[in-house]
Amino acid sequence: MPGFWEEPAARPPGGTSGSVPTPGPATAPRRAGPAGTGLPAERPARVGEALAWARAFLVEAGLAPDEARASARVLLGAAMDMPGARLLAEPEAPLPPAAWARFVQWVLRRARREPVAYILQRAEFFGRPFRVTPATLIPRPETEVLVEAVLRTLSPEPAVVADLGTGTGIVGVTLAAERPLWTVLVTDCSARALKVARDNAARHGVAARMQFWAGDWAEPLLAGGWAGKLAAVASNPPYVASGDLRQLQAEVYRYEPHLALCPGPTGLEAYHRLIPGAVRLLAPGGWIFLEVGAGQAAAVRHLLGAVGCRNLCQWPDLAGIPRVVAGQWTA
Repeated sequence: MPGFWEEPAARPPGGTSGSVPTPGPATAPRRAGPAGTGLPAERPARVGEALAWARAFLVEAGLAPDEARASARVLLGAAMDMPGARLLAEPEAPLPPAAWARFVQWVLRRARREPVAYILQRAEFFGRPFRVTPATLIPRPETEVLVEAVLRTLSPEPAVVADLGTGTGIVGVTLAAERPLWTVLVTDCSARALKVARDNAARHGVAARMQFWAGDWAEPLLAGGWAGKLAAVASNPPYVASGDLRQLQAEVYRYEPHLALCPGPTGLEAYHRLIPGAVRLLAPGGWIFLEVGAGQAAAVRHLLGAVGCRNLCQWPDLAGIPRVVAGQWTA
């Protein structure tokens, strides 16, 4: 696949699967106008010229130079259906008018801080391309820790597992793709998010082994008779405290769905709601896996212990931050 997800991720979280962003200043973009870079007077004839213009234009709009460079490469690669590395290797390659027309519109959107994943409606997770829309969070690398924890803990033998608050479906679809003998149940309170998850399941050939349930966390599965039958439950719930929302990067705060980012004042509200129902889905010896935000691991471990989970453990992300907490249901 072309390197369309080379842009540095804005690093948020999940609610309908993504991963929590580290709070930082939501920088307002500077306007490019007559005194700034602006649009070129003539259409660039070569890809190198188009990349140079886009980099300068995006920096003028407020993006950091590295972000501007990566965004320009990814967007032009998509506009020309060409890998970004080839663009850099062939700066004298001709730029077709249709590709320029697409590219300039996408660059204008990126200058308003719209994420590349929403512009192209695609992102990569666990080595696979996924469709994304503004109804869902953009997949983040941190959520791969959640998937890896499930895969390393459970046997690959036949099992039924669930992904609660699936969003794009990245967790559920990836589990189904990595474990051909598993049946994966996914839930989401958003009908639009479930549509995206279904599309991604079909794209990766796992829809026949998945079920899609509309509703809040574990509730539709409990109502559907799945209590006490699952080998594992995984979830990447919203965990950004409401007071931190405006500190997120502009790409996150302005464009990603706040319902999937923020559960309430403390950031822990979703765990209080989902854990009691989630453990009721588990068979004895089943596991619950939860992605958590920075500084939340101890509190979530306490919640799991309070409902009767044992063998509590956690996994860090690449930055060393505890990112996934798990417990085993022994009741």
